Amino acid sequence: MSQELPASPARSSDNAANRARARDPYFDNAKAILIVLVVVGHAIERIDRGSADTLYTWIYLFHMPAFVLVSGYLSRSFSGTPRQVASLISLLLAPYFLFQTVLALENWAFNGNDFALQLFVPTFSLWYLVALLAWRLAIPLVRVMRHPMIFSIAVSVLSVLGGGISQELSGARILSFLPFFTLGLMLTPQKIEAFTRLTSSLWVRAGIASLLVATLPVVYLGRDVIDRRWLYMYGQVEKFGLSEAENVLVRVMVLVVALAMTVAVLALVPRRRSAITVLGERTLEVYLLHTIILYPLFPLIASWPGWSWASVAVMVVAAVLLTFALSSPLAMKATRWLTHPLDAVRWGQSVFGRRPLP
Repeated sequence: MSQELPASPARSSDNAANRARARDPYFDNAKAILIVLVVVGHAIERIDRGSADTLYTWIYLFHMPAFVLVSGYLSRSFSGTPRQVASLISLLLAPYFLFQTVLALENWAFNGNDFALQLFVPTFSLWYLVALLAWRLAIPLVRVMRHPMIFSIAVSVLSVLGGGISQELSGARILSFLPFFTLGLMLTPQKIEAFTRLTSSLWVRAGIASLLVATLPVVYLGRDVIDRRWLYMYGQVEKFGLSEAENVLVRVMVLVVALAMTVAVLALVPRRRSAITVLGERTLEVYLLHTIILYPLFPLIASWPGWSWASVAVMVVAAVLLTFALSSPLAMKATRWLTHPLDAVRWGQSVFGRRPLP
């Protein structure tokens, strides 16, 4: 979902072309794989079936930590310049407010609930936009710390004490996922190159893939023990019925497992440009658009009695197809006014002769 922000105020077409050529297909491929898992996870979230629950839990063990890590790496150029801050408003804050409104309207229109627009409590998966905004604004502070990883881990672990942190303005997840963003921020192209070189062997990657697949039956056997809410890391741990020490232990275990599986998945990401690379360049748009499609379908998905392993498989395939459909050039062009609302405002002002926004 993360997009690289400009490091300097230059706006020339040459610089834009250079940035496009400089994109690392490895990270676009990683984002493509992860956004597919995001949509698949949300599509099967409400299915009351063992196969769906197993796959959902397995995905949630690592896909958001991995996305946060990649977002941290792609945010390394952020230094808090006025142009970069303005980009945060355009790319993250404006779409957040618009999609919060759209989801509130859908909840009213399709579910029969009263219209309730809660701007400070993110709906569905929109928490990530607020979290990414906060993480990027905190980058200058993180960079001046002597031991940012130790600090970030401590913040994540300690955030479960005292009943946890409220999810208003994504506060709980901002703190909980902070270690992964900090780790991505601390990585360098040289470290990434060393990692991809170390894991480039076919035998190494085959072994890692085998270990990842082997975790699926483990998750299946332990699905009644693993509480999904542990993996959400949204902070309200008083609902778990655990002691303070047990909550801390669970958080540490979740962080360790998430890191191990994130590293494993990143080791399997294709290094070169491929058919999925373009999808990775459009993850923010796909992330936003899939919410307004799946959100109103949740009651129908949850109430349908015909779920079987075969129908779950069909849903997974449909979610993958939806992901690629939303990233198509036609979808990008038709929905740009939704995903980039300030661009639409600027276009309207230019058409009607008014002074454009800065």
